[in-house]
Amino acid sequence: MNAERSLVVVSPAGGVGEVAAVKAASKGNSVKWFVVSPPEKSNIVNLSQESLNEIDRAGGTLEIAGADAASLILPMEDPSSSLPSVSSWTGRADDIICTVDGAFKGLTRRKGDNEQKDPELEELVQIWKNAVKVAGKEASKLMKGEKIAIESVNEEILTAAQQEEDSNSIGQFVGSLLPFGDKSAAVPNNVAEALSNGDVSKVTILRHGELFGQPESSPNFSPLRRGPLLNAQLCEEYTMRSARVDTKISNLMDKSSRTNRQSLGEVAALVATGEVPMSNGLDVCLSSQLGGDLNPVEFWESEFKRCINMLSDDGAQIFETAFSSVSDVPRLADWLATKWAPAVLRTYDIAAIRVGARPVFAVREGEDKVEIIWQTLIDMQTINTGKMIVQVTNSGLTATRAAGDSTKGYGSISPKPLAGEEVLLRRLAEAASQAIDKGLAKKPLVIRRKEKKVPVVPAVSSIQAAGDAVVEAPAPVVDRSSGPRSGTRRSRERARGSKKKSPPSTPKEE
Repeated sequence: MNAERSLVVVSPAGGVGEVAAVKAASKGNSVKWFVVSPPEKSNIVNLSQESLNEIDRAGGTLEIAGADAASLILPMEDPSSSLPSVSSWTGRADDIICTVDGAFKGLTRRKGDNEQKDPELEELVQIWKNAVKVAGKEASKLMKGEKIAIESVNEEILTAAQQEEDSNSIGQFVGSLLPFGDKSAAVPNNVAEALSNGDVSKVTILRHGELFGQPESSPNFSPLRRGPLLNAQLCEEYTMRSARVDTKISNLMDKSSRTNRQSLGEVAALVATGEVPMSNGLDVCLSSQLGGDLNPVEFWESEFKRCINMLSDDGAQIFETAFSSVSDVPRLADWLATKWAPAVLRTYDIAAIRVGARPVFAVREGEDKVEIIWQTLIDMQTINTGKMIVQVTNSGLTATRAAGDSTKGYGSISPKPLAGEEVLLRRLAEAASQAIDKGLAKKPLVIRRKEKKVPVVPAVSSIQAAGDAVVEAPAPVVDRSSGPRSGTRRSRERARGSKKKSPPSTPKEE
């Protein structure tokens, strides 16, 4: 079986990169995984036998090569640099996935009861991450297919903070993080920039929160949290399979959001190999929630389609979720206005906003709409600065960012997220799951596509020459002389359930 697509994965050992590489290869694709090792060290990649067998059955291939971070940071002209070997080994592949996940092991050292950051280890980790970005940049130069950058939701914040520094401080900062100072290769600010070749709009960005879980392809992976127990407990990789995809402008994710490595690596492989179509330049965030059901390909298609529809509304729509049906729309809207919204507005994350506008109260408008009002105090007057409109329909929930009081100068929609908006959106996603549990709505049905049946070609023995004729063996002769005969019918049905009585015997005369 020939491989369907060629894919390059650039990442440290383990983590999301390993999940994406193994998942793509197990779908019958040709995968080259370039592993970036820590400075002055080398990583040994161990894969379980089950994963290798699955790749063989699918007809895919998985090639592994790599180099240490210190040699990749060296410029191309240096004879000790491993950078020229990256593009020569990867070649003209169709697609590429790049992530720095896995370059965080050993970031902290335990000192007493508390874990404290070690500056030396932080510097080594930064060198490691820079090497991944440099290798990804080199590998993507010859590729014109899908370019998938996997980044944290906080990566853009860190990049913006670095760009605000003056050029001298940046030069000193970067120079201290690189082992060879000014002789080192130029390092992109983030993974998306590394793959862009000057045009970030052609790079698809998958953002994630705090990652958890171990790749299933690891020999040390176990579905159980601990050893054999009377009541077995599954690990989070199985209990938090439910996922949600949102656009970056919705600001749904923050530092408390978590993402399953299995789900993120799987969707990255599906997008890169074309099984899940997604437009280039889409910047989305993936968060994981409680739920043990596997997500089929159709689920990811619907999630990305929803994100594209949200972006077509110029960013006014910031949230959307779908239901199979809503039994009582006014009842669900009333629950959101009287139960859910007041509880969220009393939480610490909202009540702790003491400067500027914040969400204050929720009001129900009509039978199917809930408005959450943002207010601020100016000259001892309460002014509505904006609001969020939650619309309830028979098929789902939508949230839209709207303008405030136009007479007070707040008649236009804010281009930036409102204060506390990310908390409300995150809780609204949880409310959608609660509505299903409470019977207020039904879970959307996912219609799976029928898999095409591939005709099985009988294998020809290697002993037989290609030009020899294949002679079928004669059917074995079955001896039916001993045993029940088949196909015969009795001329008369035998009585069942009763036994023929014999006539009473008469005594013999002597």
